[in-house]
Amino acid sequence: MKHALTLMAAVACGVFGAWLTMPQAAPAHYADNTPGVVDIGFAQHMSQHHDQAIFLATLFLHGHESGLNGFAEAVRQNQLLELGQMRGWLSLWDQALAPSGRSMDWMLAGQRPPDAKLKAYLVACENSASGMPGLATGAQIEQLDRAHAEARDRLFLNLMMAHHEGGLPMLEFAAREARLTPVRQLAQRMLMAQTRETVQMQLALAQLSANQ
Repeated sequence: MKHALTLMAAVACGVFGAWLTMPQAAPAHYADNTPGVVDIGFAQHMSQHHDQAIFLATLFLHGHESGLNGFAEAVRQNQLLELGQMRGWLSLWDQALAPSGRSMDWMLAGQRPPDAKLKAYLVACENSASGMPGLATGAQIEQLDRAHAEARDRLFLNLMMAHHEGGLPMLEFAAREARLTPVRQLAQRMLMAQTRETVQMQLALAQLSANQ
């Protein structure tokens, strides 16, 4: 666990199916580039969400050979690029790089009232120890740090799948409700990429089971 915490500090410094339905309506066009509540909340919370995905991939890759190394490195690089873009926006907007608290109230600032699915997600956020469902716990991170061979592969896949699935509602919401077009476009690209990666992980888990 000491190694995992050290690596986490270093990194911090530097569903499939229904989720494929893309947002139907975009907010009205704005002539200025002033971010709204959704733009800021999404960039802050998704940056925090990406921090852990990058950490999990880095921890998985550290000192271990696996057929999943190429996939893990691709996830890490993609999310590093997206993280840089979101934090670049936050700097340009003169906003904090991280949220000031756990509240996800920015997801109540859409053009239409929250539906049952969004309400359920917000309840799950409130009930989650981390403030967002799907994030790995300290115990799970320690387990991944100690695991080897196929057990390590399987645990990494399950943790990363849960991580992706926990962030999909944020991506869907921002792709529909963000004020700025570039933010909506990034959320949409991330939604597509993470759905594709989830399918890849499902197939990899199926292959591991077939090899037993």
